[in-house]
Amino acid sequence: MKLTFIEHACVMLEHDGKVIVIDPFTRNADAVIRLYPQFMHPDFIAITHGHDDHTAALSLIAGKNTKILGIVELCSYLSSHGFENLYGMNFGGTLTFDDISFSLVPAMHSSSENGLYLGQPGGFVIKIGNHTVYHAGDTDAFSDMSLINKFFRPDVGLIPIGGRFTADVLKAAFICNEFFSFDTVIPVHYDTFPPIKADAEKFASLVKCKTIILRPSECKDFDDK
Repeated sequence: MKLTFIEHACVMLEHDGKVIVIDPFTRNADAVIRLYPQFMHPDFIAITHGHDDHTAALSLIAGKNTKILGIVELCSYLSSHGFENLYGMNFGGTLTFDDISFSLVPAMHSSSENGLYLGQPGGFVIKIGNHTVYHAGDTDAFSDMSLINKFFRPDVGLIPIGGRFTADVLKAAFICNEFFSFDTVIPVHYDTFPPIKADAEKFASLVKCKTIILRPSECKDFDDK
C-alpha cells in the first residue's frame, strides 16, 4: 500500500491499481495533479464530513466512475448537486468492493455547509491490501475509540492534531496511546491555516508507536506484512 499525504486531512491510498482519496482538499491542485495524475478521477472518494476543507476538491477530481462514500445526509446533499455514484452509509455500516472495504465510524465534531446540516461527522476504517487504515476525520478524543480498535485493529492511524477544531497535540497523543495499538501513526489536520498550527515533532515524542510526519505531497510505501 502506498499512502500520499496530499494536504490538510486529504490522503490518497493506492494498492493493486486502485486509488482512494479521503477528504478531497488541496490549495494547489495543478501541482498535485502534475505529481500524482492518479489524484484525478480516483476509484473511490471517502468523505468524513461536509466542511469545505474536506470537500473543496470533490467537484474537480471526481470522475464519472468514481464511487463517493459518506454518511447518508451528505450523500443526499451531493446528489441534489448533481453528483452520481454515491454510496450513503451510517455508523456500523461496511461497504466492500472486491478486496477493499470501507467502514464508517463515529467522530466528535460537526458537519455543515453554509449553515446547512449535512449529517453526523465520522471517520473511516479502510481495509486495503494487508493493511487497515483508520482516518479519524475531525474529532476530539472519546472513549468509544477503544471499540473501534477492538473491532477493526487498525495498524495505520491518521489522527488530527491541530487543536481548536479537533484534538490538539496532547489529546491526539492520548488517543494513540490509550485507545489504539497502531503500528504507525501519521498526524493530519494541522499547520494548513494559522488557527491550527501545531508541533508535530512534539506529538511524535509523546506517541508510543512509530510516527511518520509527512509534508504535503510526500508519500510512504508500506510493505506488505
